[in-house]
Amino acid sequence: MRNILIIGAGKSSASLIQYLLAKSSAEKLQLHIGDIHLEHADQIVAGHANAKTFRLDIFNSEERSLAIKKADLVISMLPASLHINVAKDCIEFGKHMVTASY
Repeated sequence: MRNILIIGAGKSSASLIQYLLAKSSAEKLQLHIGDIHLEHADQIVAGHANAKTFRLDIFNSEERSLAIKKADLVISMLPASLHINVAKDCIEFGKHMVTASY
């Protein structure tokens, strides 16, 4: 299984998460969705077997680093101004990162 970390489970994340969950069995994906508001992530995944949710405070460097270290790919669905620390951790740990920002 490839471990994909999705940081942020706000409104703009729901479509992405549902799309990846629909492909998860065929593509062998395990989604790890971290958000400060755990209930948002839980509502989106609705108990799907290939998704795990957890509370993540991106301003807590230890929590953030630990989550990123475990991932094969990091998708940051945070507001653009909050990507910088995620990006720095991804560089430090050699992880690929994708954002929806432009």
